[in-house]
Amino acid sequence: MTGTDPIGFTYGDESRMGGVDITISLTPSQAKALGGEAGTMADWFHSALWAMALLRSGRNSAGEPYFAGPADWYTPINDLDNRLIRRLEGVRDAVVRAHARSGGTVQDLAHAMDVARSTAQYRREALLSAFPSTWEKWAEDGGPDDKGRIEDPYNPGTPVADGDFFIGQKVRVVGVSGLLADRTDLIGKTGRVASEASDGQVTVRGLSGKERETYADFLGFEPHELLDAERKN
Repeated sequence: MTGTDPIGFTYGDESRMGGVDITISLTPSQAKALGGEAGTMADWFHSALWAMALLRSGRNSAGEPYFAGPADWYTPINDLDNRLIRRLEGVRDAVVRAHARSGGTVQDLAHAMDVARSTAQYRREALLSAFPSTWEKWAEDGGPDDKGRIEDPYNPGTPVADGDFFIGQKVRVVGVSGLLADRTDLIGKTGRVASEASDGQVTVRGLSGKERETYADFLGFEPHELLDAERKN
């Protein structure tokens, strides 16, 4: 950590939108290590602030009374649940593992977590007894803007997400389960990946045939229930 505060605030008329600008500054080495993912993480965190402001005030960005509908909540839900939270948990696990590797004590960990020593010990033992998760490995190895994530050979420059799917990819439904178990009408239909594959589901759009889709038309599938609709074997 340098002596300079890495977070700055600009208020009122001096800010870009008249409220407050929050600036997070990175050193050259930090910027190089994070690459473009620094920007995407900041974008997803902005979704959290946007949602909090709307929940608390009931007003839109212009300050007008606004009743938000389902479509308004789709982006913050997707950014937070499908993207940001997974990565934050991965960073946390990687840091806890690094803390133990560096000789940190359970008591130190308990103090940092603000929990009882027994709780910290249980959490650390559970973490260390398991292989690093997808997102813990991501925290150390990087993602689309890092050498740690391969590119799709059919679309140079396009990262392949976990599960071998990438945003915008055309896929065909070959199976359904869970909440969609009775939607056998979807089998054989094609759509586009709307959110990256992770250790959870892959969200697909374009299956409804509607010109204008709502959040309800974005459906989640297990990776094995989808096939690349364009790639030839």
